[in-house]
Amino acid sequence: MTATLVAKDVSGGYAHRVLFDHLDLTVAPGDVVGVVGANGSGKSTLLRILGGELAPLAGTVSATPPDAFIGWLPQEHERVPGETVGEYVARRTGCAAATAAMESAAESLADGDAAADRYAAALDHWLATGAADLDDRLPAVLADLGFGDVAPESTLMTGLSGGRPHASGWPRCCARASTSCCSTSRPTTSISTVWNDSRTWCEACAVGSCWSVTIESSWRAP
Repeated sequence: MTATLVAKDVSGGYAHRVLFDHLDLTVAPGDVVGVVGANGSGKSTLLRILGGELAPLAGTVSATPPDAFIGWLPQEHERVPGETVGEYVARRTGCAAATAAMESAAESLADGDAAADRYAAALDHWLATGAADLDDRLPAVLADLGFGDVAPESTLMTGLSGGRPHASGWPRCCARASTSCCSTSRPTTSISTVWNDSRTWCEACAVGSCWSVTIESSWRAP
């Protein structure tokens, strides 16, 4: 699914501290948008707002179609004890939540027309996230990104060496698994390669799949 993300007159910050205000932004299918600025200027805050993880202080953020799946991939990745790589990717892409919602709605189908409508909506969202074939696609995605030795169904996230979850391939894996529009914070831990490496990835995603991509960095291209 492709999507257009629109922010209108958005202000962002925390409590009484406003980091930016009156921001208008449209991210259409195939767009690659760079957000560059100093530390603490509100780049990650903006991406969290675009991804729906943080409410704006003012303004609105909307997607077309409304059920588009908007991915937010932070710089740091929480590793839950006992969680496999496959479970981690499913959680970070929203596939796990969509599956749980769809299964819950299915259990209530006998409750009448309203329940049937809820199930239909949950099923549509489940399909939109890519959850239906995530398990089939994930091994190939991992291999393509240099994680061919990782078994998604058995390798634990906590068992990976310290740098691997933060390598540039890791957020790419989450993004490529299923998304309509991706906002990512510093998708490589090596600042010297942010421009070349991340630009190549974003261009490939945007051109190859008609995603839109918003990428944040504190590094300025020469």
